[in-house]
Amino acid sequence: MALRMANGLPTVEPGAYTMSATYRAARAALGTMLFLGSGCLVRAQDANRDVVVTKAAVGDIVQRLARQSGGFKEEFHKAIEHSMIDGTRLEQRARHRADDLHATAKKLQDVFHDKKDKNNPAVRDQVDRTLAAGADVNRIMQDHRFTDKLQRNWDLLRSDLNALAAVYNLSPL
Repeated sequence: MALRMANGLPTVEPGAYTMSATYRAARAALGTMLFLGSGCLVRAQDANRDVVVTKAAVGDIVQRLARQSGGFKEEFHKAIEHSMIDGTRLEQRARHRADDLHATAKKLQDVFHDKKDKNNPAVRDQVDRTLAAGADVNRIMQDHRFTDKLQRNWDLLRSDLNALAAVYNLSPL
């Protein structure tokens, strides 16, 4: 690298400066990729497990469950009104199961927000309740034919329930 003096200040020759600019551009691109890539699901290593999901990732799952279960409950109630089980005892039980799922998902969101620790016993207890309510709804969805829209909503909700089950090493729905 050749330095020369211009106006009493050391200056780098243009060829040498280009190499430095290339290095800086590569470093900036790498930093940008690392920064933007950190928004995705981040997994940290733990001595006791193969993979540990971060608190933020669990929080995202819990928030999606609470939000999607409300929309699913409304769609489920509408679909039941136009189904073969309308007016039967099964209708009341099915509605109750969808209501339970939404209530347990909202409670999970509240408990997780308060405790901010996925390993807290209160959080784990609420996770178990939410997954049990999800399993009840899953049986209803498998046993009866509903609209394609409701089925798509259930598929999204079930995938988040399965993601939550995976965090706690539990069986998926």
